[in-house]
Amino acid sequence: MTGSEPLETGVLLLLQICLLGGLAPLVAGMIRATKARLQSRRGASVWQPYHDLRKWWSKETVESSVGSPVQRFAPAVVLGAVVAAAALVPTVAVRAPLDRWGDLLAVIGLLALARFTLALAALDAGSAFGGLASSREVAIAALIEPGLVLALVVAAAAAGSTDLGSIAESGVARGLDLLTPSHVLAAAAFAIVVLADTGHLPVDNPDTHLELTMVHEGMLLEASGRRLALLMFAAHLRQALLIALFLVAFVPWTMAGSLSAGPLLLGSVAFVAKLVIAGQALALADAGTPKLRILRLPAFIGVAVMLGVVALAAQIWLPA
Repeated sequence: MTGSEPLETGVLLLLQICLLGGLAPLVAGMIRATKARLQSRRGASVWQPYHDLRKWWSKETVESSVGSPVQRFAPAVVLGAVVAAAALVPTVAVRAPLDRWGDLLAVIGLLALARFTLALAALDAGSAFGGLASSREVAIAALIEPGLVLALVVAAAAAGSTDLGSIAESGVARGLDLLTPSHVLAAAAFAIVVLADTGHLPVDNPDTHLELTMVHEGMLLEASGRRLALLMFAAHLRQALLIALFLVAFVPWTMAGSLSAGPLLLGSVAFVAKLVIAGQALALADAGTPKLRILRLPAFIGVAVMLGVVALAAQIWLPA
């Protein structure tokens, strides 16, 4: 390890925290604003998620009388797992801030840990709606995780490594030659996974207030004050992180190949632009797609698994 590597790691980590952490609520606000305009509504400001986080942070936390320490420490664990996963995913450069600490399997594991902890906290509160929402969340997760793993395995097989930095570097080097049939199919599978994992239509409605139809929002009904702020920020960050993971694996071409100021600046601008485009795509899905009945979700999410299997088979038998 050279003497400059700790400094480079610190710069990358700071830049990534500022971009992902600072822009994650803005991405959620832009999705809501675009969805409102598409539905001929005025809607809230794109800055509303920041106002909500500040409001919740300043309020008192109310605990369930039947809750255990799980409910108390779960928000910190959820946010910590998502932040740790974010530090392992490259965004503006092909190198992740903590690239030697884990690969895509570690990212998948950390995201699963965050989901499990949130579901456990919802059950711990003793609320009927929390238990209903957590059971649905776990059921949906069991359906989407095979598609997530298969899509990323295709990207890893194409690069010859499970390291996300190597995957991004390989994609940048190949350029448009990266667009093989297996790559396109895997990208489509991952897109369905993002819709399901982030609670967008047709899987879940992020704006619903009907307890019987809530999934992710239903697990937050018993949270309040700073705990609610931490959980909502973790949800915003998870959404931005999944978009970033999609960009790394399937659209990496604008990422900086070196850590000098110029490439990092161009990579940052390109990453923000791609975040905005992905957010608008999610808003279009919310505005133009009806919510599916929960019994039809396995068929919809199964499409992602099927696409992932076909993509992996194409990558193995029809390599580029």
